[in-house]
Amino acid sequence: MAASEDLATGYGPTSPPGDNLLNDFVQENAASFAGFGRARGDRVARIDDVATLVDAGSPLPFSNRAVLERPVGDVRAVLDHVRPFYDGASEVPFLLDSAWPTPDLGPVGFQLMGHPPLMLRPGGIPLSDPPSDLRIVPVDDAQTAYDFEHTLIYGYPAPPLQPMNEVTIMTPGALDAPGWRHFVGYAGDEPVATGSAFAGDRLVRIDNIATLESARGRGYGLALTAAAIAVDLAKPASLIASDLGRPVYERLGFAAVLRCTYWLGLRTSPR
Repeated sequence: MAASEDLATGYGPTSPPGDNLLNDFVQENAASFAGFGRARGDRVARIDDVATLVDAGSPLPFSNRAVLERPVGDVRAVLDHVRPFYDGASEVPFLLDSAWPTPDLGPVGFQLMGHPPLMLRPGGIPLSDPPSDLRIVPVDDAQTAYDFEHTLIYGYPAPPLQPMNEVTIMTPGALDAPGWRHFVGYAGDEPVATGSAFAGDRLVRIDNIATLESARGRGYGLALTAAAIAVDLAKPASLIASDLGRPVYERLGFAAVLRCTYWLGLRTSPR
């Protein structure tokens, strides 16, 4: 091989699907948030081979997300593209989501949020039945959308969105976002747990797993995760976990493969 020959990194949209699971996750992660944002009418843009950008203008930064599609090399070159999309649009922060370690972005106006684990579960592994007192239903109308959002906001929890007075996430458009499925679990008539799945071409990505504090310890979060996995049981499932929730996912056969890097952008131009 000639020393001058360019070597592919294995990452980015030009790498073929199936080349490696991390790139499959990154590309489908970006596509899932972009599709959800477009369905809701959020601001969405893409910088070719750099990042997918979504801005819901939400006080919760997870809804205002820049997903890097490849490792960061030249920090300034990336941020010169990312920051203009967010700066001036609102005053709420946004999330810079990287599947790889990054240089220190503090000097360019970011705060480190943490390094959550990316977990994967092989496809085809059977799932156990949910608890007999839990009824799991799809989110497909105004009432289940309200129940889902309320349970997510108070069960996760998401203090920036409290108190919840109306639906702002699971809008009618959001229910039609391509590839997405959402579920809410009821104990009796009370909504107690939530879960979502995005079925991509290669993976099923699990998201929005939450259980009300009063209903924890009964296997409800496990059951909603299983319901999301079951959207396409043949495919590997992926999720970003918290360290607190990691043992729950390990009980379902997930294994942590690496730690991602999350930065909080405060929408102020670096000096």
